[in-house]
Amino acid sequence: MNSIETAGFIWDVGGGGEGIIGKLNGRKVIAIDIRIEELEETKNDSLKIVMDATDLKFLPSSFDVATSFFSLMYIKNKDHLKVFKEIHKILKNEGRFYIWDVRIPPKHMDKPVFVLPLEILLPNDETETGYGVGWEHKEQDLQHFKELAGKTDFKIVDEWSRDEIFYLELVKHARSTSSSPE
Repeated sequence: MNSIETAGFIWDVGGGGEGIIGKLNGRKVIAIDIRIEELEETKNDSLKIVMDATDLKFLPSSFDVATSFFSLMYIKNKDHLKVFKEIHKILKNEGRFYIWDVRIPPKHMDKPVFVLPLEILLPNDETETGYGVGWEHKEQDLQHFKELAGKTDFKIVDEWSRDEIFYLELVKHARSTSSSPE
């Protein structure tokens, strides 16, 4: 992974824990997490704020970039649409929303937790970690997030998937404020 190019700030949902986006972009990142413990263990120069992604306390059109690095998997599926709406609201026109996440299949066998081992290569760092989440009612895939993008007027400008991991780059387009005579 490389740093994210932007003139403004990056709003990072779930930016606690390993704080990968903060490691990439340092003081340009405003990392939010619902759990203070996750933010306290983060070792980077981002600004860390306890906040819920379903109820953002930022002014509309405040950010050029929003990110979610394996964070949506921790948010209840029923809340994903609300998170997308909140992100759409805080992004400036032409703002970007970058998502890295994982396909979580329907629960099978007696395993209560879905775990993703991950090796993250940064320009000056390498992080090996695992992301785990209770498996019950957590199915998600790339198509789920593409549908949410359509419901919230984001345009998909890039996507890829490799094994179970996927990436989406979404852009918020300016809406016309003029009305045509009828």
